[in-house]
Parts: sequence; structure tokens; C-alpha cells
Amino acid sequence: MLLQFSVENFRSYKDRVVLSMEASADKELPDNIVYSGKDKLLKTAAVFGANASGKSNLFVALTAGIMNVRLSSQRQVGQPLFNITPFMFDETTKDRPSSFEFVFIQNGIKYVYGYSATVKEVTKEYLYAYKTAKATTIFDRDETRENVYKFTVPSIKRELEPIVSKNTKNKLFLATATQWNSIETRDPYSFFATGINTYDSSFEALIPQVTPFLVNDHDMSVKRFILALLKAADINIETYELEVKERTLDELVSGLPAQFKNLVLNGIDQNARNIELIIHTLHSFEGREYQLNMQEESEGTRNVFGIAPLLKRAFKETGEVICIDEFDKSLHPSLVQYLVDKFNDPSVNVCNAQLIISTHAVSLLSLDHLRRDQIYLVDKNKNTGASDLYSLDEFSPRKTENIRNAYLLGRYGAIPDLKEGIDL
Repeated sequence: MLLQFSVENFRSYKDRVVLSMEASADKELPDNIVYSGKDKLLKTAAVFGANASGKSNLFVALTAGIMNVRLSSQRQVGQPLFNITPFMFDETTKDRPSSFEFVFIQNGIKYVYGYSATVKEVTKEYLYAYKTAKATTIFDRDETRENVYKFTVPSIKRELEPIVSKNTKNKLFLATATQWNSIETRDPYSFFATGINTYDSSFEALIPQVTPFLVNDHDMSVKRFILALLKAADINIETYELEVKERTLDELVSGLPAQFKNLVLNGIDQNARNIELIIHTLHSFEGREYQLNMQEESEGTRNVFGIAPLLKRAFKETGEVICIDEFDKSLHPSLVQYLVDKFNDPSVNVCNAQLIISTHAVSLLSLDHLRRDQIYLVDKNKNTGASDLYSLDEFSPRKTENIRNAYLLGRYGAIPDLKEGIDL
């Protein structure tokens, strides 16, 4: 489970910003939080802000932070790191490293893992574990020191020091050590491998990743979940049938944005990489049945269908962290609210999965559905081009306050400053 993510000097984020999933002392909406030992965590967080404010950059940062760990062992000497882009609107930052930090719980242990990197090399990297109340340093790497790698526990040093020579400047030691069977790094690495995922919200990007769930649905549990979700969303699809065709790897990702190609390919089961899935939906009206190709369905219907297998896996199996930019794309606000509510519903979300989204669905801005610490805002400084991320909790609105109206009136910032009197 994710406790905190922070990023600095990445795209529009010049200064360090923090997205915290640690719940405040607020006692409202107890179903929206989950306990892991002494830690109290939020199940959902929604990020709001004007267009071009930096919301999507936050999710690109999450993707870069995760994917550089996953892809590290595949990186050859001299190959660039994945999607590292510093803040470019300042001469002092554009040549500096971007920094990422994740605080998370894996197999009951709290970890802090972070690194700084340019597109060419990793400059700093560290991993701490809270096996007791005090943090233990697993490793601390700083490429500016004479002794680049620091190990403070003798037993850990004996395990990890021989692996140092296997690493290169453009690889993350967390991944390299795990590849060489390190026990100390295995669990924290598994969080990045399977415990947290970022997704594009469009059906075209999702379908290659969920194809294995659909094709290998031998007990029909995925199909039952999808059809139940479509019915709950008032989408009139009685059932669906699958048609499997062969397809090349390049064809699978053609047309996707460049920043998502590696993400999608990394999420596709190796045995399903050459599969094109054609989905036929069945509708029933006035006693007659009608068949459509999924591509003939509305964009909203396709998007709900694409995300459904991921929700089923997260709710019932993995309890992973799901991060989705533009979650409300082509979805009715009531449906957006319904899906977010399911993450906060302990009878549905039995594995305590977490959801982090960006959205313009102001219907979510209600203290009857989300706590103040679950609502985040992104605002961009018009003078510097730098984005800032902050929680509604900083404003301490009263429980009875209409935060939707207050937001639209600009009381919390993060809305467009629309100009009148400009000739169009």
C-alpha cells in the first residue's frame, strides 16, 4: 500500500510536491480509510485542477518513477532512463536530476525508497526499512561520494556489497540487487513490479493489458464482474463474446501516446502479446437480440469495459494501487462517483486496493463522499510555469461547507482564470 509519493524537478514540478495517502486525524467517513499496523491510510485520492495545470504530469511522474525500476534490468550500458524530463523553465534546474520518492508498505513492512536521475544516469538512490520503530538503512547510494554505496548493517553489507560491481550508472541498484536474488530488496522491488500501476483511461490502451484476464477467464468470474458493473452503470449489454486473432507487437501499441507504449507493453502477459481481441456485445430490445462490435459502442462504455478487469483484480486479489489520469474521460459524473465509492466500500474492496485519479468531475467534491485529506488540487504559477500540489485539508473547510461551490468560486485556487474582452 502506498503511504506517500513525492517528486521534484520533473516536468512542471520544479519544487518538491507530496501526494500523501496517510490519513489525517479527521474521524469522518471511517470506511474511506484502512489500517496497516499503526498506519492509517486513505483508500482513494482525487486530484483536481485547471487544464494545463500539471495534473497529468503528476501521473507521468508516477509512471516514470515506477517504470524506471521495472525496466532497469533490461537497460543496456549507455541507454537512457525512461521519460526523465526536468523542469525546463529555469536555467538552474534543466540540467539537474529529477527526484522520486515512494513510501509504502509491502508484506507488513514500511519502506522508503527514492532516487534522483538524469536521462543518462542515476545520481542518488536509497532504501530504508522500518522493521522496528527505527529505520534501517538497506543501502544508500550517492555517485558524488568516493564510496558510492553505503551499508550500515554488517549482515546486509555482506549480502549486497558483492552485487555493487554488477550495477551500472544508468541502472537502479534496487532492481539489480533483486535480479541477483537479494532477500533484502526482493519485497520492496515486488511493490514496483506488481503493487502499483498507472493506466491510461482509454479502452485502446487498456485492452492489451486486460486481454489475458478476458482470454483466461476459465471460471467466468471476470465476465460476471464486468457484466455486473455494466448493469450497475445502466449500460444495456446482456453479454459479450470474444474472438481472438493473431497480431504483431507493433500493431498492439500503434497509435498509443509514446509515454504509454512501454507501460502498456510491460503490462501485457508474455503469452498474450500477439493477441488481438475482438469483442462482440449482445443487446436485447423488445424481445430481440442485436450484436455489435465493441468498437461500435460509446467511448464511455468501452472505457468502463476496459477498466473492469483491473478493478476486479484489485478488489478481490491483489489490493494494488491503481493510478489513472483523466479517470472521468467520457464517463457520467454519477458513474465516476459510483466507481470511487466502490473503492471506499469495504464489502466490495475486500483487499483494500487504493485508487489515485485526476478528474474534472466536481460531483466528487462533497464531504459526504470524500474526506478533506482525499482531495488534492494542482495549481500552476502563471509567472514561473511551476505546478504546485496541495490538499484541501490545508484549508480546513467545515463539514457543512459546500466545497464544490467554494472550489468553483476560486476559494481554493486550481481553477482557470478565464479572460473576458479578448477578441476571438
